[in-house]
Amino acid sequence: MSTTFNNSSVINEASYDGGSRVLTIRFKSGATYAYQDVDEAVHTGLTSAQSAGRFFAQKINGRFNATRQ
Repeated sequence: MSTTFNNSSVINEASYDGGSRVLTIRFKSGATYAYQDVDEAVHTGLTSAQSAGRFFAQKINGRFNATRQ
């Protein structure tokens, strides 16, 4: 499932693969990162957050192994 963030100044798009538990985030800067072993609840929280950038900073960044795509 993929979500576009039209109102975020930080995140452009996020997609989640429940089978592999990978959250892929494409940032406004153009960089794309895949975050490993992420619960679906984290993806749901990101997509429903009032501020996707703030949610990312508080709940995702530095908490999961990530690889640049």
